[in-house]
Amino acid sequence: MSDQVISLRERQWVSNWRDQKDLVMKEIFTAYYQPLWLTSYRMLSDRSLAEDMVQEVMARVWQMDSLDHIQSNFGGYLHRAVLNTTLNKIRERKRWATEPEDQLELTIRDVKRQAPEELKQAIELAIAALPDRCRLVFVFSRYEGMSNQQIADLMEISVKTVENQMTKAFRLLRSALGHLNAE
Repeated sequence: MSDQVISLRERQWVSNWRDQKDLVMKEIFTAYYQPLWLTSYRMLSDRSLAEDMVQEVMARVWQMDSLDHIQSNFGGYLHRAVLNTTLNKIRERKRWATEPEDQLELTIRDVKRQAPEELKQAIELAIAALPDRCRLVFVFSRYEGMSNQQIADLMEISVKTVENQMTKAFRLLRSALGHLNAE
């Protein structure tokens, strides 16, 4: 419960926002940029676009007259804002573009060529190769620690669909990374 209580530093940010906005914004950016970017990147598998998502959230914070409405963990507030912004971008991209069907196969072949000592990179690449919905469900579950019900509510899908997408993710990841176990 203590992680949901606003910290002393965050209280100072809220109280100093009007008088020292530049300094407060710099501290917020320094404290939260990297983990927020990583969250967005895991969802999008696009470094530049993930950076845009975090900057968009930071720009919205900058435009606020006050931070008084943030009653809980500031990091959690920003994290949720980045999740929502990234989800909106994914929905927007899905409406306007379709990805080549063979993209997954090409990426998996690239993973199979990597040396076993690059396991972490291979895993990240394999996750990035998952289909959009499948990757989102996997990231929410394994990286964000969300329950199937929370994921279903957030993505507006059924719990059964979440379970199916997790099964699919594990099957695709096992297939993509199976060679690392044999070496």
